[in-house]
Amino acid sequence: MKPMAKNTKHKKAESVAETLCSFSGFLCDIVISVYMIVILMVLPLYNKGYARIGTEKETFFLKTMTYGAKTLLPVFLLWLLFRLVTAVQKKELPKFTEWPAGLWKNLSVTDRFAVFYGIAVLVSYLFTNYREEALWGTASWRMGMWTQLGAVIVYFMISRMWQWKSWIPALVLSVSAIVFSLGYVNKFGLLPVDPEYVTPSFISTIGNINWYCGYLVTILFGGVYLLWRMEEMTWKKLLLMAYVTIGFASLATQGSSSGIVTFAVVMFVLFGMSVRDSGRMEVFWQEMTMFSAACLITCVLRRLNIFSRELILEGITDLLTFSIAGIFMTILSGIILYWIHRTRVRRSYPEKMLHRIYCGIAIAVPVMILLVLLLTLINTLAGGALTPNITDPNVTKWLTFNVSWGSARGGTWAAGARCFWEADFLHKIFGVGPDCLYAFLSNEGSVGLQTMVNDRFGGNRLTNAHNEWLTVLVDIGVLGLISYAGMMITAIRDFLRAGESKMLVGACGICVLAYTVNNMFSFQQVMNISTVFVIMGIGENLRSAPERCVRAS
Repeated sequence: MKPMAKNTKHKKAESVAETLCSFSGFLCDIVISVYMIVILMVLPLYNKGYARIGTEKETFFLKTMTYGAKTLLPVFLLWLLFRLVTAVQKKELPKFTEWPAGLWKNLSVTDRFAVFYGIAVLVSYLFTNYREEALWGTASWRMGMWTQLGAVIVYFMISRMWQWKSWIPALVLSVSAIVFSLGYVNKFGLLPVDPEYVTPSFISTIGNINWYCGYLVTILFGGVYLLWRMEEMTWKKLLLMAYVTIGFASLATQGSSSGIVTFAVVMFVLFGMSVRDSGRMEVFWQEMTMFSAACLITCVLRRLNIFSRELILEGITDLLTFSIAGIFMTILSGIILYWIHRTRVRRSYPEKMLHRIYCGIAIAVPVMILLVLLLTLINTLAGGALTPNITDPNVTKWLTFNVSWGSARGGTWAAGARCFWEADFLHKIFGVGPDCLYAFLSNEGSVGLQTMVNDRFGGNRLTNAHNEWLTVLVDIGVLGLISYAGMMITAIRDFLRAGESKMLVGACGICVLAYTVNNMFSFQQVMNISTVFVIMGIGENLRSAPERCVRAS
């Protein structure tokens, strides 16, 4: 009888440990969910101190991350403790020497790159000459060590400790619809705050136009992907069509050219993914027609002077929304949509022809870009000798590379490249320090580099190269760039592949793709980096958990 009593007691102890493990895991899930709600709902709409919206959001984000970490750490350690106790009781705990191999085996390729990136950030901080600056990052920017590590930790916490919530898509789409709507009307001078704060580069509840564009593309194209996967006309599809149209209207008017480049790249990817499926190809052209219609409607509103306080818009916006282009695009996309629909009805869908068109564009566009870049390089070295008869400044500014090229991208890219070149070998490998580009430039940059930056940007601080990967190369070094780029590329690849059977995972992949393309011409900031790592965590969570993906698709 005594052995039986001992066995019963042992089972009871096991049950208590498992219960406490489950409860602490439940608490982790609650903390993570609250953090996600704050990032996905509160942060985009937060506009306290509207004239200082950038710095206010930065402070709000840092406090959210800090309080979230302080709350999550103890409950996560409790979960880890009870998880180990449970594993010991069940004799499931592997030998200590087997832990590294076991952990490594359970990591996806994206996980491994994320681990390497976190290590690269830590090493960069250890070797930087600007520890104080690197800890949290440059003032009013704050992309330092804790922000970078926090983003990686958020990715792992969501992908491993969070339980899928079916209301997440509705929350994200609802909040972003409000942000997009405000962004659209703001470009015409309508703003629910004091009129003195209305400027062409300061819109919606996000703030700076580059911040807004980064947030817009990171979220919007997730909705575009979800709509692309819906062929049957349901109330959900109608709502998504309205959402995407609002987003497209804001994208066309927000004024940042990088957003339009992102649109072109993402839609081309969707076109290629549609070639073998006539239903998806039809929805693709529905979306192209919606974008064209959004441009045309905006053109009509501007022509009729419906909004009397229209702000000054950039050239790309005028081309799309104040010229014949809107009419032409709407007619053309409408005709192609009708043609695709008719071929589906007649069962004569021209898959081979569309595949040839896709392959032709995929080859022709890179070749054309390379030729233009080569022409620009030769023309720049020759002092404009190749274009002596072209006098239009809107044309010549693109055919001669200088510090003003591409909305000053020539200057920021040149500064970033020179910072990397002027760093010593150690700091080329490990970087000058997280978010320390400005500190390095102002303290260790050559006289020529500092003069170039001061002449072009005056008293403005150049805190990044306006190219995320170039900035990572300078700040975190070669190892940091390899791991960061690997993390993003593998996430896009794996999420899009999994998207065939798990729709929401594919949407996450498109979001990461849009973020990456946009940031080839832009930069990390509290709005887009906080959002994209949450999205990556969700995508990996659903991709690696089949039982949850069934419900989420």
